Amino acid sequence: MTESFLEEQLRRIREMSERMSRVRNHAAEISEELARDFAAIRRDPLHAVRDFRSYSSMRTEPPPSAEDHGVRSAPRALRSRRR
Repeated sequence: MTESFLEEQLRRIREMSERMSRVRNHAAEISEELARDFAAIRRDPLHAVRDFRSYSSMRTEPPPSAEDHGVRSAPRALRSRRR
């Protein structure tokens, strides 16, 4: 009985060892594939493109003013005399 138990344990150890080898090989393949993907991303022609425009040149609309909202503001000189 002990001999069959040891044979069974030996068989299970071999199977587990084979599974671990397959898992390691699969992990190595995935790592290599990811490295290739990252390298391909770095070779993208747009990767090196930089936007050197200033923030003010990127604005297409003028900033909102009081007149745009239907509010009429008095000239500064009149506002200071009212106080």
